[in-house]
Amino acid sequence: MIGFSVSGLFQGTLSANEHLFGNPISEIRVQGNRKTRSDLIIVWSELKIGQILSRDILNLARQNILDIELFKQISVEAESEDGRVIVNIILEEKYFTLVLPTLRRNTDGDVKVGLRLKAHNLIGANQTLSAVVEKADLSTGDTSRRYRISYELPQYTNPYEYHFSVGQSTTHTEDAGFFNVVYEDFFSVSIKRDWYTSFTSEPLTLTTSAFYQDIDLREPYPPALNELEAGRFNRLGLKLEYDAVHHEKYRRYGRYYSLTYQQGLESLGSDYRSNIIELDARHYYRINSLDNFNSRVFAGYAHDAPFDEHYYEIGSADTLRGLERESFSGDVLVFTNLEYIKGFGKYPSFRISLFVDIGNVYDNLNEVDFSDLRTSIGLGIRWKIASFVQTDLFIDWAYDTETGESKAYGGTSFNF
Repeated sequence: MIGFSVSGLFQGTLSANEHLFGNPISEIRVQGNRKTRSDLIIVWSELKIGQILSRDILNLARQNILDIELFKQISVEAESEDGRVIVNIILEEKYFTLVLPTLRRNTDGDVKVGLRLKAHNLIGANQTLSAVVEKADLSTGDTSRRYRISYELPQYTNPYEYHFSVGQSTTHTEDAGFFNVVYEDFFSVSIKRDWYTSFTSEPLTLTTSAFYQDIDLREPYPPALNELEAGRFNRLGLKLEYDAVHHEKYRRYGRYYSLTYQQGLESLGSDYRSNIIELDARHYYRINSLDNFNSRVFAGYAHDAPFDEHYYEIGSADTLRGLERESFSGDVLVFTNLEYIKGFGKYPSFRISLFVDIGNVYDNLNEVDFSDLRTSIGLGIRWKIASFVQTDLFIDWAYDTETGESKAYGGTSFNF
């Protein structure tokens, strides 16, 4: 009910602004931001001094800020002050730090316990710190400990965005009687630029990236295990994307397409000349004021995959649910997720999901066979915690139609 009242208030504000439409904006003010930098909020709004005020301009500014996902409520209104047009951006921020104990158990008998930290909007600049500490007891009798930390540092200089990410993970495993330690260090830098066209409602975005990834197997990791190869996979990447996905308080709508290419380069110190190409298409369709139909189609190919491992796996909440964990692997992956989301007017943060996953993974391109696809069906529960950033609790149950087995999944973010 809160969401509807805010929407009504906003529409009323627009009506009150109408007598100012057609005049240039003289000043932009930001209110209610306890932590977030005002200059960044103005950048995200895409409002500019001298811009001619209109209903569409105010609507777009509000949606642009909402899509950043840092604020619970937003209104954008105009007023006249000494003959000047002042635009006021009024916000209510979310909580930016969330620490969650994690307990995961799947139907294979694997148990993982740990602690997860997600700190958004550090120093008010949309920087993100992520950290995971996790211990696992696997049904195979093996154990593992995992530590992972990463930092995302975006910088905004229209029409460019600069992103820096650095992190490290340490995994201790007991496998075949050996106690092994796998260290992974990674660093990436990327530059994004928007290209506005006359034939799309949103800009096309081109991202150029450089990645450093190093995996080190510390002794006594035995070569006899033959599961992983130490080395560096340093690469350049290009990504072309069209992102027309927008956010409401409890759901998303719109569409997204991307084409990604990555190339390992020995000149950058890489041990692998792997190349990876991926296509991703997602649609979020509003059936009515409460319900959604969401879909995703993904295809990926890795040539000469790094670290002597297959690049793709299925059997997870991110690909095909209902299968054994990481039960199939290969260097070609194709799948689609289809999902109907049912909302409830009295409890808008809770939703029920019915889904179908279809796809498979293949060793190489020559073995791709679209008559050989796995299918799973299932249902789930979604809980949108609107007071925290990007926090969507879910529990899914999926049934593999080929084997008759079922699996359960849980997490704190969208599947896609």
